[in-house]
Amino acid sequence: MPLHTEVIERLERLVQLEQPWRELAHTCSCPAALPGWQLAWWRHVAPEGSLLRVVAVFENEDLVGLAPFFVNPGRRVDYRLLGAGTTHRISPLSVPGREREIAALVARTLAGSSPRPDLVAFEGIDIASPWPQIFVESWPGRFRPWRYIASVLPAPVLELEGGFEEWLAARSRSFRRQIAQTQRKIEEEQGSVELAREPTAVKLATKAFGDLHFRRWQKRGGSSLETSVIALLEDAAANLVERDEMRLWVVELGGRPLCVSVFLAAGGETLSFNSGFDESRSDLRPGLLAMFAAIEDAFARGERRFDLGGGATSYKLRFTSQDAPICWTGIVPHTGRYRLTRMRLAPDQARWLITRIGRRLPSAWRRQIKRIARRR
Repeated sequence: MPLHTEVIERLERLVQLEQPWRELAHTCSCPAALPGWQLAWWRHVAPEGSLLRVVAVFENEDLVGLAPFFVNPGRRVDYRLLGAGTTHRISPLSVPGREREIAALVARTLAGSSPRPDLVAFEGIDIASPWPQIFVESWPGRFRPWRYIASVLPAPVLELEGGFEEWLAARSRSFRRQIAQTQRKIEEEQGSVELAREPTAVKLATKAFGDLHFRRWQKRGGSSLETSVIALLEDAAANLVERDEMRLWVVELGGRPLCVSVFLAAGGETLSFNSGFDESRSDLRPGLLAMFAAIEDAFARGERRFDLGGGATSYKLRFTSQDAPICWTGIVPHTGRYRLTRMRLAPDQARWLITRIGRRLPSAWRRQIKRIARRR
């Protein structure tokens, strides 16, 4: 029987596919696409008024591909992936080796879906993903859709080759000394760095994450995360923690959490989601200790890759210099809103192009441009 698709519009039907969906996420090594995570996101974080438009691809009765889209409410019909705006490295799923065939079928299915998409977005997707370009090439109609790129973000990753001791030996002497000193300080003050496993510990950890994360970002103008992410974590933890697909690393001192870092894991890949920590004890570097513990744990589990998440911040670069960038891209099909959609995307596209060109300029020129921009 040839491949066939089903457009899923009801949550109840999507939940029925949870087990094969989970297997696909592991096969594709895509933690951000785990059903326990994305279904919780849909229940608690999805914009009000959103509509499910998940495309499932079957071969006979077997699920071989899943493109978990939803329709964002608004005058323009935007199709976005579940988890958009909250999670990096989200992606549709396909059995390995059949990505082109399955992506092409998904594109043709979406082109005929209702409401008809004015824009199909891939936000925070791996820059090497073939899905957006296959959509361009496979979309039916006389004219190909326009593909845009709004931004590209560095995303440090660590290939877990060799062993933990070998990796640690390759770090700088100052990094190793700093880790040893902070571990010793934590022990002297009778603190701990632990993985929350039991239901009570998990519940306390998710609450502490919210308290620490939003309190810290309140001083900086607010977090990019919605406060509903706490309900997302609580819901997802009930499904994922017992399978080790969600890991909550907690740095604690005197019974008080100093840091909670959240990680997702599937198919040999661990993905850093986010963290919250108490800046009043920054001398203990709790965020650094939590990341270090999570990496040591990933090595011990024999995992393949550790993804530190979007943004090449200085503390991430102390763990690795490898980069697998993510991007915000998508396609604009030729609908009645084609020209208007392109016009509205033009500023983001222009900023990306200017940034791309700017990186090729000599460093002295870049500094001069920044000085001029500051004066204005």
